[in-house]
Amino acid sequence: MKIIWTFTLLMIPGVLSSINVTGYSGGGVSITCRYDRRYTDNKKYFCKGRWSECTDRIRTNTKNKQVDSGRFSLYDDTRAAVFTVTIRDLSEQDSDIYYCGTDIYAKVDFYTEVKLNVVTADCCEKSISLSAAAGGSVNISCRYPQSHSADVKFVCRRSGSDLCAEETSVKESRRWSAEGQMQLYDDREQQLLTGIISHVTQQHSAEYWCGVQSDQGHKSFITRVLVSVTDANSHRISTSSSTSTSSSSSSSSFSSGESPLVSSVSPITGSSLIISVSVLLLLIFTVILIVIITLWRRRQLHNAHSSFKRSQRTPANIDAASHYHCDYEETEYNHRQLPTNPSDSTNTIYATPQLPINPSDSTNTIYANPEFP
Repeated sequence: MKIIWTFTLLMIPGVLSSINVTGYSGGGVSITCRYDRRYTDNKKYFCKGRWSECTDRIRTNTKNKQVDSGRFSLYDDTRAAVFTVTIRDLSEQDSDIYYCGTDIYAKVDFYTEVKLNVVTADCCEKSISLSAAAGGSVNISCRYPQSHSADVKFVCRRSGSDLCAEETSVKESRRWSAEGQMQLYDDREQQLLTGIISHVTQQHSAEYWCGVQSDQGHKSFITRVLVSVTDANSHRISTSSSTSTSSSSSSSSFSSGESPLVSSVSPITGSSLIISVSVLLLLIFTVILIVIITLWRRRQLHNAHSSFKRSQRTPANIDAASHYHCDYEETEYNHRQLPTNPSDSTNTIYATPQLPINPSDSTNTIYANPEFP
């Protein structure tokens, strides 16, 4: 039936073709309209509604430059004999019949019928936001409807009203594209398009679009991706600021009767925490070192005292003590009993002890202890 309808349209004077385009709510479409090269200098237009009552949405005579009119843009590429119409911020109310045509003076215009159907894709997000520090990478993941599995996938960078000022596309499933700084990977089984931008700078901060392209060259922009790249230093500062803000919020949530010491606690940054831990470890190490040195010195003094005691018990000292003991016993043995009666002089014995010649020679000293009656 579709083939019969297309053939019928082609039989009508001025109708070049009829195309079907699917758009997604919140996204956009780019519709490619071809014309005869004889009319490159003629005006181009895009209108909405039945042909008899078609209302212009955009009309221009500008060549090789994009012209905007509200949500509509038109770019006439005279070298390729093609003009492209882009519609942004689609809604389901945009679903209708459109015509892209060439204005021919005093003749029937040549035009292409466009059936636009705008739907809501439950599988896909309308917009996502990503951020990264300069020098890092950005990973983009966009889903698409299963009906577009065989189509070409792309990620476009928006510039002004042009949704696709810079484009990177992938045509094969499960193969990485190698176009410039962005790489794409299309997993058709999972209906997932993945993009990676490496070594990002602040110039990569922009609006990107994930989408699909049909065999006829029409593009459907499905998911908007907002990428924000910050300087590495400012990224760390913002992280510290958010930490400080969260700490202040926690402090303000306490009651007014709380101690000022608690409410005035400042947040501990990473560098101050490292310094505090380092100082604490140094103090612990110093205390351990002092204890070890103290125990070692006590051990040395104990060993020295034990050695001194052992050195006093020499063989010479032991012999001297033994000799002194023997002399003392001999003195006791030679001791005589003095008479009980002092008048009994016949039995009186006088003992004269021999004093040592050398006073320091205590080993030969003999002490006599006479016993009186």
